[in-house]
Amino acid sequence: MQLALVFMVAAAVVAIVAQRLRFPYTVALVIAGLAAGALRLLPPVAVSSEVLLTIVIPPLLFEGALHLAPAHLRAYGLLIGLLAIPGTLVAAVGIGWAAAAAGVPPQAAMLLGVIAAAIDPVSVIALVREAGLDPRLAAILEGEAVLNDGVAIVLFTIVSGPAAGGFWPAAGGFWPAAGQFVWLIAAGGVVGVLLAAGVSYVLGRVAQPLVETLGSLILLVGSLLAAGRLGASGIIAVMCAGVVFASSGRRSLTGAGQETLRTVWDFLAFLANSALFLFIGLQVTGAHLVRHGMLIAVVIAAALAARALTVYGFAAVSRPFGVDIPTAWRHVLFWGGLRGGVAIALVLDLGAGLPGHDDVAAAVFGLVVFTLIGQGLSMQPLMRRVGLLPAT
Repeated sequence: MQLALVFMVAAAVVAIVAQRLRFPYTVALVIAGLAAGALRLLPPVAVSSEVLLTIVIPPLLFEGALHLAPAHLRAYGLLIGLLAIPGTLVAAVGIGWAAAAAGVPPQAAMLLGVIAAAIDPVSVIALVREAGLDPRLAAILEGEAVLNDGVAIVLFTIVSGPAAGGFWPAAGGFWPAAGQFVWLIAAGGVVGVLLAAGVSYVLGRVAQPLVETLGSLILLVGSLLAAGRLGASGIIAVMCAGVVFASSGRRSLTGAGQETLRTVWDFLAFLANSALFLFIGLQVTGAHLVRHGMLIAVVIAAALAARALTVYGFAAVSRPFGVDIPTAWRHVLFWGGLRGGVAIALVLDLGAGLPGHDDVAAAVFGLVVFTLIGQGLSMQPLMRRVGLLPAT
């Protein structure tokens, strides 16, 4: 209880200072966590991957999905799908090969590639709101990040499972792994869509704002539980449930219900964001990063190279199909591939006995810090340089 109070006070103080200084709030939280950990101002915080992936991150994904415009998702769906599915595979393989070349054991290198390929939707959503992106560009970045998140978690489940070696085509287990991949994503999507449609139908016959808001919470938890029972991806289910509820369920709510829904989810997102980004800062130690500095540099370079290849490549591929992405948008999409809480959660889920475990953890932590602070702080200057924001 005392630790929770300290976290809430720290979040409030950082939010006030960040607003006064016009500094990105999420970046300020990470820096505050790094400083608190280095100066030992807070005791070590032990949080399991299950807590992050079932309690902290899903509400943030659901809240982010509520803000996605279905029209924008339909217009740019081809590019979003290409970036999130084959783009994630390209990033995972590219980063994994680079890590293996740098001396990381093969299994650990593949896991590192999968984890590092997870573009964090929470970080991206926060960046989008703080940077003031065009809603259409924001929809591409957020939609990709949310779907990529589910794809990366599915890949991690397959690669780290009992038959992990079967992920490699040479092992003769490609098709079983591919089938599991399709099931996790497709079944998760169907669960989210069906539950959102059902909850939307019921709420259309309710006129109590608090009950309407409670219905959205029931939808979130129900999607996670139902997907888990079917062996599907809960993250994909939550994302699809949020998108469908945003397009149909919210229209059936009363005016007071929509206002209550917005207020409650904004507050929940603020709390979860604060806890997540402070925790990220506390998890990273400077000495650990310095000791693995060369590997971190290799992983960052591989991640940026894979991001450039997929963003600029798939943007060109999408153009003949009517999805025309301005050059300035491509630059922002490339630089906006942030890593964060999802990658940290997957690292926490690794077995301590995995050969190369420390290499994976250090490389992921280094990549997360680089993207959140380096890319996060430079996003608005980049937008001004490419003409998406007025020069100051």
